[in-house]
Amino acid sequence: MNFDLLIVDDDPQFQLLHRKLAEITEFHLKPDCVSDGLDAIEYIKLKSTEPKNNLLIFLDIYMEGIDGWEVLDYLESLNLPKRFKVILISSSVNSEDKKKAIKYHSVIEYIEKPLLANYLTMLKDCYLF
Repeated sequence: MNFDLLIVDDDPQFQLLHRKLAEITEFHLKPDCVSDGLDAIEYIKLKSTEPKNNLLIFLDIYMEGIDGWEVLDYLESLNLPKRFKVILISSSVNSEDKKKAIKYHSVIEYIEKPLLANYLTMLKDCYLF
């Protein structure tokens, strides 16, 4: 595995579900989880100082305080799209959110909740970094 996985979601049930799916499908055996955008940014800051550290983020968009869009804005400011990639996982079905998401270089996918095991199994065979 050539990347770390961070799950960012303010709903503890989705956070647990996504973590368990990652482990069960062997997509990632030790994902890290945070519950808000501020903790996500602090985690990303830490990872950005480590050389050659790739990070995949499962990111919820709508959270209290710092939301997923603000996390994406921070990621874009680092200008490291080869090292940091994002899969947005949201309950939003708003087409404007999907249009906005593809404007970010780090976003590789937009998925409506919940994340599914067959998607992770398929993604496991893809070259992400």
